[in-house]
Amino acid sequence: MVKHWLSQEDSIKYLSKAFYGHLATTNDHQPYIVPVNFVYYQNHIYIHSSLNGQKLENIKNNSRVCFEVSHFTKLLPGNKPCQFGVCYWSVLVFGQAKILDNMNLKTNALHLLIKKYCQNEYLPPLDPENIQQVAIIDINIDRISGKANIENKVEE
Repeated sequence: MVKHWLSQEDSIKYLSKAFYGHLATTNDHQPYIVPVNFVYYQNHIYIHSSLNGQKLENIKNNSRVCFEVSHFTKLLPGNKPCQFGVCYWSVLVFGQAKILDNMNLKTNALHLLIKKYCQNEYLPPLDPENIQQVAIIDINIDRISGKANIENKVEE
């Protein structure tokens, strides 16, 4: 199997179907990466967060971020160590992050996250007090690139 670059369209499909990703930030030239739940919507990535923490401090000091999703699908054994490989796909996103303070934008982002992760068909409406107690990180995407070593196109 040959590694290949994914089209913009396929990169977005993989990004949209990923369950979680990794957000990379920096502060004082020190990288920091953390796994996060997220949702992709119209060239933005929304991430639910607590109101305090290293990733929020880093974003306040440097809004440039990188976001990664990937998935291992199968080991490809070889006859020699250097012939081993894996089937996988991965997508990198580069963009500008900000912490939403507008209640309407935060509420809309939370609805998108709930739709992605919640299996319960009925949940009580979002309480404005609870919305104030969480942070939403909004990544405005500048560039997406994807790469894969897979047998087929995007798995359904």
